[in-house]
Amino acid sequence: MANEEPTYEQLEQRVRELEAELRRVGEAQFLCERRAARVREAEQLALIGHWELDLATNTLLWSDEIYRIFDLSPDEFTATYEAFLQTVHPDDRELVNRAYTESVDNRSGYDIVHRLLLRDGTVKYVNERCKTDYDESGKPLRSLGTVQDITARIRNENSFAGIVGRDARMKEVFENIRDVAGVDAPVLIQGESGTGKELVAAAIHSQGDRAAGPFVPVNCGALPEGLLESELFGHVRGAFTNAIRDKKGRFELADGGTLFLDEIVDMPKHLQVKLLRVLQEGKLERVGDEKTIPVDVRVISAANRDLKREVEQGRFREDLYYRIKVVPIDLPPLRERRTDIPLLAEYFLEREAREGRHSQGISKAALAQMIGYPWPGNVRELQSAVYFSLIKSKGKPIQPEHLPLEIRDSPEQGVQDVVSQTVVGAALPPSPDSRSESSARPRKLDVERVQQALEQTRGNKLKAAKVLGVGRATLYRFLKNNPI
Repeated sequence: MANEEPTYEQLEQRVRELEAELRRVGEAQFLCERRAARVREAEQLALIGHWELDLATNTLLWSDEIYRIFDLSPDEFTATYEAFLQTVHPDDRELVNRAYTESVDNRSGYDIVHRLLLRDGTVKYVNERCKTDYDESGKPLRSLGTVQDITARIRNENSFAGIVGRDARMKEVFENIRDVAGVDAPVLIQGESGTGKELVAAAIHSQGDRAAGPFVPVNCGALPEGLLESELFGHVRGAFTNAIRDKKGRFELADGGTLFLDEIVDMPKHLQVKLLRVLQEGKLERVGDEKTIPVDVRVISAANRDLKREVEQGRFREDLYYRIKVVPIDLPPLRERRTDIPLLAEYFLEREAREGRHSQGISKAALAQMIGYPWPGNVRELQSAVYFSLIKSKGKPIQPEHLPLEIRDSPEQGVQDVVSQTVVGAALPPSPDSRSESSARPRKLDVERVQQALEQTRGNKLKAAKVLGVGRATLYRFLKNNPI
């Protein structure tokens, strides 16, 4: 009968079926949660987050990892495309917006690298990829993409052992440090004051076999002549007035490690003789003592003037010059590696941010002034200028009026190309496969230009594409249609 009530056995069976269904749902939910957890773990390991933009509602959905990369919370961030653009570094917003809008219009997708400016003033580099889905009529429906934090990779590419630079001459310095770190040959570092000679010496020490030993610096130009000998070689009690006890010198303190002789050009000639003897024999005598002491020390020297010219003018011993200059390393002044200026300025701003002094970056106009300035004090002066500008700007973007007076008054003629290279070049390294060609205006190729680029790069097509300002795929297509 239609209205017949179920029997107790039927009800019991139905309960068992419902319980089984609940178990299946619970197991499925558990599996989904476990898969979601694994996806989150994979995103964290790869530093990759996923996003989806609904173009009909302008609703932007972010994965947990993207919130972590952007240092934002879902509770405090309204995820829309416009809000996302505000998290992008001000100098890169136009690039990112153009890349996205053109990719939607051209149905091409994109793959670009750009910067984020976090709330605390920290700069991050991200590799962003995107594609868009369309309906049958060609109307864009939604965009899907990934954001990968590549800050560590970019930092590693543009620095070495605490030394920052992407200029070709600095890359050569990095390579020289790697080559010489594993051997005990004496090194002579030459460069103007403020170029980072002690940083290079410390890098050679830290990358070599003596890294576990002491690194002992001494500035030969900062100590009086009478005190320098005692500082280097030590003294015994009674060797001179006020020598009330035996004292080890810097050579003994550096035993098993590295002694860095900064501004060796200022060392008096009679001490040059004694230094030469120690380098040749591996032994020294303390001031006022006749006993020889063996020392195992690697010596790295530095000079802020041309040491060879000092030899020619009789102010520095020629035999000592050749003894300490087994491996020469020349550091370029900052004015000869201007494309490193934004990179260094960003580095100093981030260092200040870690100390609680936040900034919203440096404007292009301020960068133009900084790049046009000759920097007689080199990197040390740049560091001071950034700190001064950070104080003057009171946490806002640094403008020309916030710079020190001598930099504000410097001419900026001929620096715009460098500004564009550093803002969209040094700041925005090409993505690994250089597939985004919609993020920059394409340049027309011709056989002569391509041939010159290939000759310049010795046939390296990837480097030639960068010289020509086009993507690798564009160059390959041109070469396919125009054999050279």
